[in-house]
Amino acid sequence: MRTIVAELAGRLALHLVKLGPGMGRSFPGWLTIKLGGLEAVRRLAQRPRHGVVLITGTNGKTTTTRLVCELLSRDAEASCNYDSNTINAVATGLLRGRSADVVVTEYGIRSREYGIPDVVCETVDPTAVAYTTISKEHYKENADKEDPFGAYFEAKRLLARPLRDGALVLNADDPRVTYIREEKRGDPVEYTFYGLEVDLRDRTAPTEELECPACGGELEYEVRYFNHKGRYECPSCGFSRPEPDVRVVELKGGPEEWRVEVEFEVTNVVADEELEGRASYRLPLPGLHNVYNSLCAVALYLTVTPQPDGVERTIRGVMEGLDPAEFIPPGRFEVLTVDGRRVGVGQGDNGDAFKANANLMLEEAGEVSTCVYTTPDAGERPIFEMHRRILRELDPEEVHVFPGRESVRAAREYCRALSEEFDVEFHDIPHDRMKEKVEALAEVCLESPEPVFASGCGPEHEMWEALKRRLRG
Repeated sequence: MRTIVAELAGRLALHLVKLGPGMGRSFPGWLTIKLGGLEAVRRLAQRPRHGVVLITGTNGKTTTTRLVCELLSRDAEASCNYDSNTINAVATGLLRGRSADVVVTEYGIRSREYGIPDVVCETVDPTAVAYTTISKEHYKENADKEDPFGAYFEAKRLLARPLRDGALVLNADDPRVTYIREEKRGDPVEYTFYGLEVDLRDRTAPTEELECPACGGELEYEVRYFNHKGRYECPSCGFSRPEPDVRVVELKGGPEEWRVEVEFEVTNVVADEELEGRASYRLPLPGLHNVYNSLCAVALYLTVTPQPDGVERTIRGVMEGLDPAEFIPPGRFEVLTVDGRRVGVGQGDNGDAFKANANLMLEEAGEVSTCVYTTPDAGERPIFEMHRRILRELDPEEVHVFPGRESVRAAREYCRALSEEFDVEFHDIPHDRMKEKVEALAEVCLESPEPVFASGCGPEHEMWEALKRRLRG
């Protein structure tokens, strides 16, 4: 009776939050948990006939989730939940999808305490968990730990650790994601690894030298596709990239549109079938990172679709029917044409994202004259150092530095470090004067006669969207 009352209250809250702004993503779930405890969430998660799918990682979660939803919606009634970072938001997604065949929910994890990933996995008992990438981020949320990134990495892995059934969909090209397999050896789960098998090399230097996640030794790369993703092996302990079950074997075009050909040999855990074949599609989304996002979505779709017949046709139909304007999440990087010049604008909170933005900018414009850089916060020096490596690759004539987070003092210190290598100008505008900051950012972008690269950290996606609107007039 308690869980029934909790669900009814949550469903009522779903309607109430439509009446005004605020906690629409978390309040109905919070109320359900408040009244019925985690058992109410467990009951909700048992409703979908084909279960719940969780998608996590550092970058690409939202785009991947949306792509998976589009694919699964062709074969079943799918309910989708984006921008979810707490169990309250997951519960809200389950309330919305209580009559769906499958619920797909993004699940961002910042820290063990904030995200309780092991509790979420045990409570929801997902059909599959998919990982995009794991990169250095969320230092502030783990600042009380001796090793902030180590704590973040551990929190990400915790989501998969309790899984004893279903499937794990893992990025074979990312050593940190692959390491999850090492911790799960012996557990009765299916694995779907995805990755690239093409002649492609990263055009800029990596933002970090990655240690082997298994033994701490130095990884050796046969090829780097993008940053720390590629074909790797540890000569000390033998940890290496697994052979992908879903692999891109041909990749043409870019950076705005790609021709992708995929081979696959996958165990489908819903239909209990072995799927084998080849699918090709045109991907109208920019950047190699979106090739990875589409590949993760395809791998997850093949693993959990209840209708395995005709998957090749479904994949092509969905991918080629995408509207790029709708599928680029708010605040993400875009290269605009402003008065005949190329201006790249968008968020780059970590090394992977900042590097992806820079690579796309170089593909589009060929060079960068002016960089507009918004800084990390205090205590996020490792992110700044990754950003600085990419700024060196861009080699701009001038760099305009703005505080990207709360600490203006930290921004000034980062600017001082950059002044040793670049011609810099500091703009002392805190984030609580957002309209003024956006106008100043736009002024720099509009005044430069050559290509401009504007990226870095930001207090919210809206800052970047406001800047795009301003530049578009």
